[in-house]
Amino acid sequence: MSLLDVGEGVVEIRSTAGDSHLSGDDFDRRLVDYLADEFQCAENIDLRKDAQALQRLFEAAEKAKVELSSVTQAQVNLPFVTADANGPKHLTTTIMRSKFEDLTADLVERCLDPVK
Repeated sequence: MSLLDVGEGVVEIRSTAGDSHLSGDDFDRRLVDYLADEFQCAENIDLRKDAQALQRLFEAAEKAKVELSSVTQAQVNLPFVTADANGPKHLTTTIMRSKFEDLTADLVERCLDPVK
């Protein structure tokens, strides 16, 4: 983790500490896994086994993560995310900030000591 000072087109690294392998992608992955698990329970299809569906899921998770920094809920809407013998499948759900915070609490905790 790095603390940066950004101003007037200049980025200055103020401090580096903690887990150098922890990034925003880890937060995205938690949301992707949650969404994929929920979809699998509902449709009996694991989106993580379909490269195109997984890419779309990562894009939607990142967008939702960003939205949740300023609102209390975010919509995830992936029409035609996959298909089976019965036809196309859609993923439409609402993610609450509180759910995202629960999913990522341990990741946030890993950031606290270096920040302090």
